[in-house]
Amino acid sequence: MSKFAIGDKVDKATGGREGGVVVAVFLTDDGNFRYAVDMEGYGTLQFLTEERLVVHIS
Repeated sequence: MSKFAIGDKVDKATGGREGGVVVAVFLTDDGNFRYAVDMEGYGTLQFLTEERLVVHIS
């Protein structure tokens, strides 16, 4: 089961805590999860592994 779900607010674990909202969850061929995150303020999607994300803390 994936750690994050569509609609979850997340931050990148490194690199200044940029954040966004999970818009898609993918299961890779090797059984890991990858997330499409709509990055706030950038208007772009980033595809990140579970290890590179943390729960957004308000």
